[in-house]
Amino acid sequence: MNDMRIAERDVETNESKISARKVQVYYGTNHALKDVDVDILDKTVTAFIGPSGCGKSTFLRCLNRMNDTVASARVEGTIKLDGENIYDAKVDPVQLRAKVGMVFQKPNPFPKSIYDNIAYGPKIHGLTRSKSELDGIVETSLKKAALWNEVKDRLDSPGTGLSGGQQQRLCIARAIATQPEVLLMDEPCSALDPIATAQVEELIDELRSQFSVVIVTHSMQQAARVSQRTAFFHLGNLVEYGETGQIFTNPKDPRTESYITGRIG
Repeated sequence: MNDMRIAERDVETNESKISARKVQVYYGTNHALKDVDVDILDKTVTAFIGPSGCGKSTFLRCLNRMNDTVASARVEGTIKLDGENIYDAKVDPVQLRAKVGMVFQKPNPFPKSIYDNIAYGPKIHGLTRSKSELDGIVETSLKKAALWNEVKDRLDSPGTGLSGGQQQRLCIARAIATQPEVLLMDEPCSALDPIATAQVEELIDELRSQFSVVIVTHSMQQAARVSQRTAFFHLGNLVEYGETGQIFTNPKDPRTESYITGRIG
């Protein structure tokens, strides 16, 4: 019951950063996501877990309107960021994506210098007035992504020349350079080796002091290590959502238990 009381308190004190109600996603005639209701908290890491094709990445992509880029996709329901419906006609998706940054499964630095990878977003969004301000954002973003010490002497080198783990931290630095409030990560470690994965996980833990972080992961161990809240998706449904310890040790739904113990997946 404790967990229920905590959840109620979160809603009462309005700590939710993102609030989704009755979200449906269709790809053509395929009903990919059904009736998702969830409140994602600020300054918290929330993990989305579940078998492949269960809807977790689809829902993540709803949170910054990335599904807008898929011609056959249709999203219904409401998703609010700080109380504002992000699917409202007056919301500019480009501005939304500056507020809700995204890091993808495979590191995808631009074919530019390390400096320009970070500077690109602040430039196009008009966040700086001078070269020295831009220099400051580049340095701060690389420091927040725990990459500054490794690259500070070669900011003019191509971002594509970094190791896989460094490239992914560069992409995280690029995402936080526009000063977002939410950071979405779609399986950010699946292409990385164990050492780089540990570095990114440590980074995620540090980032939650400043952002609401939402991570899709195929690794239950990773979800247990990095998140405070976990949502379990199965066959397009959000089956269960709650405090991570409770989801992993005392799930309320038999489907969650079956997935966690390896019986489905």
